[in-house]
Amino acid sequence: MNPPGGVLLVQTAFPGDVILAAGLVRTLRAGWPERPVGIVVRPDTEPIARMMDPALEVIVYDKRSADRGAAGLGALAARLRAGPWSAALVPHRSLRSALLVRRARLRPAVGFELGAGALLLTDRVPYRRGVHEVARNHDLLKALARRWGAEAPPPLPPLLVAGAEGRREAARVLAGLGDPERPPPFAALAPGSVWATKRWPVGYWAVLGLELVRRDLRVVWVGGPADTGLTRSLAQAVPGSVAAAGRLGWPGTAALLERARLLVANDSAPVHLASAVGCPVLALFGPTVPGFGFAPLGRGSRSVGLALACRPCRLHGSRRCPEGHFRCLLDLTPSAVAGVAADTLAARSS
Repeated sequence: MNPPGGVLLVQTAFPGDVILAAGLVRTLRAGWPERPVGIVVRPDTEPIARMMDPALEVIVYDKRSADRGAAGLGALAARLRAGPWSAALVPHRSLRSALLVRRARLRPAVGFELGAGALLLTDRVPYRRGVHEVARNHDLLKALARRWGAEAPPPLPPLLVAGAEGRREAARVLAGLGDPERPPPFAALAPGSVWATKRWPVGYWAVLGLELVRRDLRVVWVGGPADTGLTRSLAQAVPGSVAAAGRLGWPGTAALLERARLLVANDSAPVHLASAVGCPVLALFGPTVPGFGFAPLGRGSRSVGLALACRPCRLHGSRRCPEGHFRCLLDLTPSAVAGVAADTLAARSS
């Protein structure tokens, strides 16, 4: 049985959450290729959504500026009512997201039962713990398929395509390593995070960079605009390395990661971006754990963290360690991480 109308995803959370929602887009396309699919995102994550699928309709919800308040939400809801959408998947567990699909009169509207606006949705799905976010998101699609009297296809992992402009951006950065068309083997390192307790110590990153250089790998430091100063200082500490943070947007970073031998990153969005373009990832987990559902996907990817009684302490991280010692990352030594990185690189080459 074919579902009526198009399906709208609402994911106005962090960039990593939007990247992982690309799995839902792929799975919807696989099961119902003839149906329109759209996604509502924040302005800062619009470039991510545009890498998912050329036929995907991307709708920007500027909830903190142009579309703020009740009037902005109402105007967007009216736009959605006028579109081809008849159903909504709402992986973002916010009251505003649920209110948006309610005001847009999208039925069915499927979200998680733990969401702040769950009662505004027509269908509520248990939020399974201990499984990957891609599997949790697929639970929403399975519930929608049941409404349609259909069976959902198996879940597909996120896939992003950087595009020509992204590859041109990346080439300008890779020129710092030599020939941008044939750069030497390099690893990408992402030392930033919006959460202070998720950040592996800066000095440790420098030691790791030097160790990778010793292993005949060049280093490119990646991140967002907020990481510009940090990556510049690290590039000065590691001879021959290049600071890319602040010089690349999401498509440019994706294109760079397509060509990297490895990404080492804190538990943050670059982990999922690299996975979505096929780059092996070594993810460093401190206050959080892979069991929350945000481990890197893809062949050859790994996660490292220490077995401590105080872990995990937060779902997202925090400004300071609740215990005051920060052992979860201070005790995760550069030599230990370098060893896992070497194993990851060796496994890729085998």
